[in-house]
Amino acid sequence: MTKIKHIFSDLDGTLLDDQGKISKKTQEVIENSNLPFSLVSARALQAMESLINQLNLKSSQVAFNGRLIFAKNEVIKANPMVHASAQELIKTIKKDYPEINLSLYSLSDWYVEKIDKDIEQEMQFTPQVPKLVDLETLITERPRLEIFKILLITPNESKLEEIKKHLEKLNFPDIIIQKTWETYLEITHLEAQKAKAVQFIAQREQLEQSELAAFGDNENDLSMLKAVGLPIVMANASDDLKKNRKSDYEKQYRRWCRLWNSKIYY
Repeated sequence: MTKIKHIFSDLDGTLLDDQGKISKKTQEVIENSNLPFSLVSARALQAMESLINQLNLKSSQVAFNGRLIFAKNEVIKANPMVHASAQELIKTIKKDYPEINLSLYSLSDWYVEKIDKDIEQEMQFTPQVPKLVDLETLITERPRLEIFKILLITPNESKLEEIKKHLEKLNFPDIIIQKTWETYLEITHLEAQKAKAVQFIAQREQLEQSELAAFGDNENDLSMLKAVGLPIVMANASDDLKKNRKSDYEKQYRRWCRLWNSKIYY
C-alpha cells in the first residue's frame, strides 16, 4: 500500500471535542507522526491560529473552506467572494429572513449586526471580537472590501434547509452554499471547496492523491474526502456523509484505527 505523506483534517466535530479542544492523546499522535498536517476548516484564520501554534504546525493550512491557504506569516493563496454577489446576497437574506443571525468575514475582521447568544457562543472559539455594523451599509460604502464568508446561524435545522434551498434557487453562478454545522450555513466563493485546497497543496508538494489522507464529519468535508487516497469519515459524522461514503466507510474506519493507534501510516 502507498505510504501516506500528508494528512488533512477538519476541525470542529473531527479533530476537536465538544469544548473545541484537542485531546492530549490526539496532540501526541500528530506531533509524533512526523508528517505534514493541515487543518482544513470553515473557520477564519484568526480562529485557527491558537490551534496551529498548539500543534506547532509548519505546513500549509486552509481557512474559509478553501478560499484562504496560508502558512505561518505567509498568505499563499487568497480568493474572496465577488463583491456584487455578496452585496446582493446580504440584501436578499436581510429582506427574506430578517430574524436570521447574519455575519460577514473579511480577511481580518468579523462583522455582525447583533451580539446574541449565538454570536457569544461563536466568540468562545476565536480571539476575534465582532464589529457591530449595518451589513448593507458596510458592503455598499466599501466596494473594495474583500469578503471571504457570509455566515447564517439559526437553531432551527428545518429553517436552515429551507433557507439553503431558497438561496440556491437564486442561481448565483459564483457562490457555493454549504451546511458546516447543525445550525450553520456558510456562503463562499464557488471555488471555496476543501478539495480544491487539498489539490493545490498536493500539487505544490508534488504528491499523488494516493499519498493523501483526510478526516471529516460534515457536508462541506465531502469534496475533501473524495480528493484523497485515504478518506476517513468520523463515527459522529452526519447521516448524509455516512450514506455518501457507505461503500468504503467500514474499511476506512478499520484502517483509521490502525493508523491512529499504532501510528503506522499507509
